[in-house]
Amino acid sequence: MMQQEEVLVSCRFYFEADGVTDKQILEVSGLSSETPAAGGDKVLGSGKNAINLRQATPTRTKFTPVVIKLVATTNKDLYRWYEDCNRNEGGRSDWSSSRKAASVSVYDQAGDMKARWELLNAYPTKYEGPKLEAGANDVANETLTLVHEGIKRVM
Repeated sequence: MMQQEEVLVSCRFYFEADGVTDKQILEVSGLSSETPAAGGDKVLGSGKNAINLRQATPTRTKFTPVVIKLVATTNKDLYRWYEDCNRNEGGRSDWSSSRKAASVSVYDQAGDMKARWELLNAYPTKYEGPKLEAGANDVANETLTLVHEGIKRVM
């Protein structure tokens, strides 16, 4: 008898990057890669006897930015990471040396990791502070947009 695969729930997850841990994460989106086909459904040419050439050929893989939404606290390490990567003082920036290995992990009800996506050489390109509203009763949150050089599902 085959054992049924465990269903992953979208509410038990965690994001971390080298040296950036212990955050309350609200949402992660953009764990996506795509390899568009050159040619696809297009006719690439017509040859002898009016035979149309069609060929779908893989091209370079594209990765979407990953967006991390988290609860804002007094800790500023994610903002400092953004600032370190995007400071432009006299044409110099630290983005290449400030890249980090990052990951998103999903856990089961017992707290065991069941799935993991790793982001290669990630760095933040956008930081959004909280929306502040006098009559609101929500917690403040921050948003960080990361670009990366690849994504792998390792579990």
